[in-house]
Amino acid sequence: MNSRNADGSLARSRATDDPSGEHLRVDWLRLKAAVVDPTTQLAALPGVMEEICRRMDRRETMGMVYLDLSSEAHLESVYGWETYDRLLAQGSRAVLEVVAPYGDDALLTISGIRGEELMLFLRMDPGPDIEMRLLAVKEKLLETLASRLQVQLDNEGPRALTVHAEFSVLAVDPMVRIERAVYRALDELRAACRKRRERQHHQQLDELQRIVESGDIRVRFQPIVHLGTGSIHGFEALSCGPEGSVFQNPEMLFAFAEETDYIVELERACRHESIRLARELGRGRKLFLNCSARGFTDPELFCRTMVDQAEACGLEPSDIVIEITERVAITAWQEFRRSVAALRLIGFSIAIDDMGAGYSSLQSVAEVQPDYLKVDLSLIRDIHRSPIKRSLLHSVQSIAASIGARIIAEGVEQEEECRTLQGMGIGLAQGFFFAPPGHGLQDRSVHFPPPAPASKAG
Repeated sequence: MNSRNADGSLARSRATDDPSGEHLRVDWLRLKAAVVDPTTQLAALPGVMEEICRRMDRRETMGMVYLDLSSEAHLESVYGWETYDRLLAQGSRAVLEVVAPYGDDALLTISGIRGEELMLFLRMDPGPDIEMRLLAVKEKLLETLASRLQVQLDNEGPRALTVHAEFSVLAVDPMVRIERAVYRALDELRAACRKRRERQHHQQLDELQRIVESGDIRVRFQPIVHLGTGSIHGFEALSCGPEGSVFQNPEMLFAFAEETDYIVELERACRHESIRLARELGRGRKLFLNCSARGFTDPELFCRTMVDQAEACGLEPSDIVIEITERVAITAWQEFRRSVAALRLIGFSIAIDDMGAGYSSLQSVAEVQPDYLKVDLSLIRDIHRSPIKRSLLHSVQSIAASIGARIIAEGVEQEEECRTLQGMGIGLAQGFFFAPPGHGLQDRSVHFPPPAPASKAG
């Protein structure tokens, strides 16, 4: 039987036009995309609501455990959505393993497509101890996630992810639609976890303020090596928070400071501690200090305070390189150019960090015309195997030559990478192949490969 379209024209059945059933497959894929989260492969809550209602209509007692992973959402902005998606997928698999013994009594779902909230609906025997049993399930889930959901980023030690959880026994009220009762219970659990997150945020903010005010900064120095001789050109100061805290990871520390508008104060504290510890730097060596674009609004950067501190530690302004780390895009270029010019008048050199990644761009090079271009490790990794990366690095070399800048290759970890960079004429490099970041400057040595054996003719 034909039906009419909105404009009144006759429309034939799609099954007649598509006897192969391809339209059924397309409709299924469209439906799956709407109800199944591709990250965790869990059905979204609307997709399982009918089954929940069916069970509650049979007067079955249902417990609900709510797991909130959004406390770790900052990982996405720091390390990218691929890393964050992998963590969410690992979390869902760990929960599925815990609830597997419950069989059909357990129903695990996610709040929505690309969501961060998991919900376990569990059929339970009624009784006065039902909340204690449900609490035990929640604690088992948190214990498993803490042991299985470890994250190890950069070169820091692994740590457990923060997951908040609450639970509730779903009550059946014949006067209330079951769907609304479920969503109201979900809202109450969300609110309870939100309070936990807010308390956690305030605790972390208090810790950040304490770090800034007390100068409780750990600084490690990584050498920058001459690829021609193996001698040390200088050291980059790498700062992080106290060991054992969430801020022992530098990316976490600086991302949270950026989020809470403490980045200027934090970078100032890091500069003070780095300069204080650089007394043993050695004549002729450079000290590279990281400074974000927002850090350039700190007036102390342009006054005598920093110069006086450096001179008290035996450093001249010419020994210091301000390394611009673009954690956010630079928009006020006119003011930024004036700041760079003022730093050069003081005697500091300028470097642009992470060239080829993040917000670092050719516009930064054109506007700043730095003394050093630090090429991001993503371009250096396995460069000996990639003609495209070598071609891109040749382009960076041409740009550097045109402005009189020196190139520093970051993240060198293999001898083959080092040999390739030497063959390309790259002058400076840093990375774990030469030396990891260390706490002292005195008597620092680097690993440097012996010259390659000369090939025999003929």
